[in-house]
Amino acid sequence: MACSTSALTGQDGSLYYTPAGTKWCLLAADFDDQNNTIAVDARHDFRIGDPVTFAVEGTATIDTGLTAGSPYKVATVADNKITLTGVTIAGDGEDGDGHIKIFFDPFGAVCQIQSWDMEISREELDVTVLPCGVGTGGATAGKYAKFKRTQPGYASGSGSITVLFSDNDDALGQRMLDNVMLSSQEGARVRLFLNTVSDGASPAAPDLAASMFIEADISMNSMSVSINPDDPTTAEIGYAVSNVSHLFKTDLS
Repeated sequence: MACSTSALTGQDGSLYYTPAGTKWCLLAADFDDQNNTIAVDARHDFRIGDPVTFAVEGTATIDTGLTAGSPYKVATVADNKITLTGVTIAGDGEDGDGHIKIFFDPFGAVCQIQSWDMEISREELDVTVLPCGVGTGGATAGKYAKFKRTQPGYASGSGSITVLFSDNDDALGQRMLDNVMLSSQEGARVRLFLNTVSDGASPAAPDLAASMFIEADISMNSMSVSINPDDPTTAEIGYAVSNVSHLFKTDLS
């Protein structure tokens, strides 16, 4: 039983994000032991300092200089080549029947969010059928029109996020604005918190079991900018979500 019946407010919410262009599949040939680099897709958007993790898919084996599931940080970025802090590439991984996945991890708190909103709606499926018998209205079909019968179909979610502009290009809020124009938004994912409960650790992170949030892939499809002398410069991002894995207090995965 809940101990409090106080209504949540905007002060309880937050937004956590993994940037677009930061999730890719790699093959053994992408790990270059001579130059100590990792080749990623040319459409990537990794930045220096990004936290990344590797995962093994299928029967592939990861380079012995790395450990799947362990945290790393991007040290340098040059075109489609990255290096990792404290990592020496051995170049001895194997593809097998699979690949190695690199992705931005963990989610980062976006400190420039002024507000966010989302509408969840369901498709309306028309399941009206012809009469399956003879009515009691005599020779006519009846005096009044019949109502259609519908049932809900697939769900969709969309909304907007208001972001404060910053002169720090690497701030996650500014990266969200940049990500609107990326040709591939692979890796972009959000946790939209209605209430953010701390896990009490140091450094603190959200307690996912105690917090109420929405987690999903996000595609950002529009941006509008508002500038005037009396207010901070803001941008409104229009977005849609897919692959929703968590809704409020329910795990959907």
